[in-house]
Amino acid sequence: MRYFISLAFFSVIFISAQSQDLLIGQWRSHYSFSNCFDVEETNSQWVGATSGGLIIVEKEDHSISTYTKSEGLSDFGVSAIKGEGDKLFVGYSNGNIDIIERGKVFNINDLKLKMMDGDKIINHFLKIDNQLFCATAFGIVVINLEKMEIKSTYYIGDNASALKVNQLAYDREYLYAATEKGVLRALADAPDIHVYSAWSQFSTNRVNYSSIVVLNNQIIAVKGDRGGTVTIEKISESGTTSISSQNYYQNISVKFDQLLIVSSSKVEVYNSNLIDKSTISNPIIGADNISASFKDAIFSDGSIIVADTSNGVLSFDGAWTKYLPQGPISNSVEDIKFIGDNLWLVPGGITTSWNNMNRAASVSVLSPKGWVNKIRSNTPEFSVASDFMSITSVPKDPTKVFINSWGSGVFEMGALDGNLEVKNHFFTPENGLVNIFEGTSQYVRIPSSVWDDKGNNNVLWITNALVKNAIVAYFPEKDKWQRYSYGAISGNMGMAPMLVAANGDKWLVVQRGEAKGLFIWKDNDTPEDESDDYYKSSIPPSRDQDPRNVGQVLLIDNNGEEVTNTIFSMVEDNNRQIWLGTDKGVLVNYQPSSVFNQDVPIFSRIKIPRDDGTNYADYLLGGDAVSAIAVDAGNRKWLGTQGSGVILVSPDGTKQLESFDVTNSALSSNFITAITIDDKTGEVFFATSEGVVSYKGRATQGEGSFSKIYAFPNPVRPNYSGTITITGLMTNSNVKITDTAGKLVFETTSVGGQAFWDGRNFYGTLVKSGVYLVFVASEDGKSSGVTKIAILR
Repeated sequence: MRYFISLAFFSVIFISAQSQDLLIGQWRSHYSFSNCFDVEETNSQWVGATSGGLIIVEKEDHSISTYTKSEGLSDFGVSAIKGEGDKLFVGYSNGNIDIIERGKVFNINDLKLKMMDGDKIINHFLKIDNQLFCATAFGIVVINLEKMEIKSTYYIGDNASALKVNQLAYDREYLYAATEKGVLRALADAPDIHVYSAWSQFSTNRVNYSSIVVLNNQIIAVKGDRGGTVTIEKISESGTTSISSQNYYQNISVKFDQLLIVSSSKVEVYNSNLIDKSTISNPIIGADNISASFKDAIFSDGSIIVADTSNGVLSFDGAWTKYLPQGPISNSVEDIKFIGDNLWLVPGGITTSWNNMNRAASVSVLSPKGWVNKIRSNTPEFSVASDFMSITSVPKDPTKVFINSWGSGVFEMGALDGNLEVKNHFFTPENGLVNIFEGTSQYVRIPSSVWDDKGNNNVLWITNALVKNAIVAYFPEKDKWQRYSYGAISGNMGMAPMLVAANGDKWLVVQRGEAKGLFIWKDNDTPEDESDDYYKSSIPPSRDQDPRNVGQVLLIDNNGEEVTNTIFSMVEDNNRQIWLGTDKGVLVNYQPSSVFNQDVPIFSRIKIPRDDGTNYADYLLGGDAVSAIAVDAGNRKWLGTQGSGVILVSPDGTKQLESFDVTNSALSSNFITAITIDDKTGEVFFATSEGVVSYKGRATQGEGSFSKIYAFPNPVRPNYSGTITITGLMTNSNVKITDTAGKLVFETTSVGGQAFWDGRNFYGTLVKSGVYLVFVASEDGKSSGVTKIAILR
């Protein structure tokens, strides 16, 4: 019997956006859950596995939730799951293992922590009585479920060598292993099963077998690689019988004496005699016309539950239902920006040689109403676009956003009340943008842009790669485009990021070529008149053919030495100082408004004194590549690195306030691609090579007065041991807390618009029950306010 799926029978169930408020210090994930690769069931749930975490579907009411590292999982990079009763076993690509039962997580990290060469990925779980057998990249790991510890490790390759085990099966007599060198088996009760010599060859071929199951006492194995063309075989003592051949094979499973064979485009269902067969073809899912691509399937409660790489978890009982948590389209995040009340996210990017990665165009926006995604199938303007690189905001109009692409020009987009639309697409010479090759529109490469509203300007400055006039300006109020012929960067490929400094100067990072380093130009507040422009570049005037080059700018430190010319990130802080993230840590120019008045502008390296009793100091992140910098409302710097996670430093950079990596936080990767901040709430968003997570920081935007001042929690009850927050403050407010007799018990300065008190006095002792007065004053002393905190001990 063959099922043909009609869209009329398809329904979609979404989880609502995670909108609950975070407490200070809490984390939240913002992953795409569409790429589901494994599906299992427990007594009460269907569970789909994605690399970022789990999709949980309650069988009773079909409600959906997620389970990620920020919500209790021990790690990122899920590689295998297995449901048994009320238990769920979760394996990770680094060898970590979680056992989840009734919402509690027990972690077994011995394999993860073990020092060993080679891959430790968990490929499959098999539970036999009170033992959990784990198929890994090197052999079989056995866990004692009563003691919750690793009992043994089987190296079953020749002469006890490592051997990749893809899947395990058990027929109540033998334990079978589908490996990269055929199917092996051993008597399950053999006392020497942990010794390689106890394992014998069962398949006639010593090639890769990706799967193995037991169907009605028959051993069914799959010869070949997942994703390729395979042969489904029945292996017995008397020989091997071919059942079928499958293209784009993914997985097999068994339940109720029925065999499910999953390929990308269909699920075939065989009965126990391996003759009668029905086929379920993959549908086109939902209004966005996203084609399904199956990865795994199981039988459950009269339905077939499917893991799909584009739609999360699907169920089929004659009609299709999709269970997909809200989220962005992709976890491959190139840039993020918090604009107005919305978080914008784009995938894309380029290779290390600045070639296309050919990631399909998409834009994802998290608004207060939830996620909205624009993709090729629902956005005609994106039909041939790819590799979105960066996001540019218009500060005074958060409904207007520009998206820069590596090949398809610039898209002007708008977001209002949860709606997202493309307003304009600029990609032709009439728009001022030039293609690298004539006769095609696929190479209008725009590395970066920046909005300039300094003085009387309303200009979008754009870098146009690999063409003669590398700088372009768009004047939207006049619908006018203008190109600029600055010689030093003519024909350059890598020109990003870019900023407009407080004094109106434009700063551009040049990533490649002779001009690699900084390019800074001044338009004298007359952007339409190029004749009065001048610039500084890493190319000295003596080698530049452009007379507008008035001097060389190199990254020279206080010792007179050039530190580097490799810059990844750039930002102007609240004190109008410009911070650069480089391959050798952080550099700061403290006088950017004077850069054209100095023969040798200085880019200082921040020294961090060692806490070892010596007079030695180290440079801030001197051994790290700093790929992202963001400045919060307290002028503190969030520094993202290419491999060491994130640190938060004081406004001057001399004190480390926080340090986060994959071992002590919900970060999914230590490679940070971008950071953005919601200054209203203090939530900091980190884009990594594996998706976006956020952290509730302390700094919020200061108020214009003290009319909204309050403290929480208030009253502070006896069982509360956290931090008391005083909010609604002006930036850098002085905060004094006294008892009712006027005795000062605590004093601090606000971080942006918030201050914090741990309920202790200057001696570190918890204050007694009573009412405490909070007196606040602005930094200039012209404004003041007061509130109260009641403490119950």
